Amino acid sequence: MESVRIVENIMIGIVWLAFFAGAFMAWFFYVKARNTERLALIEKGADVNNFYGKRNDKKTFRFPWMKFGLLLSGLGFGLVLGLFIISIPELKDSLNQVAPGLVFASMLLFGGLGMILAHFVDRKK
Repeated sequence: MESVRIVENIMIGIVWLAFFAGAFMAWFFYVKARNTERLALIEKGADVNNFYGKRNDKKTFRFPWMKFGLLLSGLGFGLVLGLFIISIPELKDSLNQVAPGLVFASMLLFGGLGMILAHFVDRKK
């Protein structure tokens, strides 16, 4: 019993060690390739600042409030509709087991419709 726990701990340690070794190797080869590219540009006489300098023409990030609002509106509408359907007295007995799934499905459906609507509203003309 104790040997199984030791083997599990060793395996977890090996997995973590492999993860960090892989991350380090990816970083190392990225830096090495970037340095080699810069040296090749310098040898050819190219100005490195043109390639690696900061750009002034970057667009600033704008949060898509319209899309976010339409998504939340669709989720809210789906929640209200699902709760309304399961509160109908005639359907209450037949929907006892599927009521949570119905509410969740209506939220997904109307959330997806809200995202589709947001796509068409926010699309560039």
